[in-house]
Amino acid sequence: MPTTRRLRTRSRREAIDPTHWAILTDTPLPADANSFTALDAESYDVMRLLWEDYRAGILADWIKSQPGTRPAMWWRYDAPRLDPAQLGRWSRTLLAPRLIETRRKLCGEGMPLHEALNYAPSHHYGIPAWFGDPDNPPAFESQRVYLRRHGLLLPAERRQIPEPVRYPLRVVSAWS
Repeated sequence: MPTTRRLRTRSRREAIDPTHWAILTDTPLPADANSFTALDAESYDVMRLLWEDYRAGILADWIKSQPGTRPAMWWRYDAPRLDPAQLGRWSRTLLAPRLIETRRKLCGEGMPLHEALNYAPSHHYGIPAWFGDPDNPPAFESQRVYLRRHGLLLPAERRQIPEPVRYPLRVVSAWS
């Protein structure tokens, strides 16, 4: 005997843990949260699954409130990856698929920690872990410039953020 099937209008997702939600949305952790949740050995895969489930909504809200930027989980999972020619000594490691193309260094001193010591590459919002002269720290391109360079700015973001006004540079010489 045939039956009429009903389509589910709600997803089968369970309620997300407040600690995981805070990590996904770059908000402060709840007072009772375990601060090591994000550092758990299996958290990379757990957070990837959660990010894939909630990405669209989180990014839509993020872009409305902070156009031209992306949350930490976007940098962790969706940022452009290095092509194999740029991986160098990291090409044969488990880290290779996770290494992102970093934001460009504009000025300042220092080198990535992983180039100077035997450390794995580490990034925070696309900026590598650096060390160097604390009086002349490195400066990097903005997130907006990075996103524009990779063609990742959405049309709505381009309309919300006006282009910066560029004044002609005046070069002052010590000999003038």
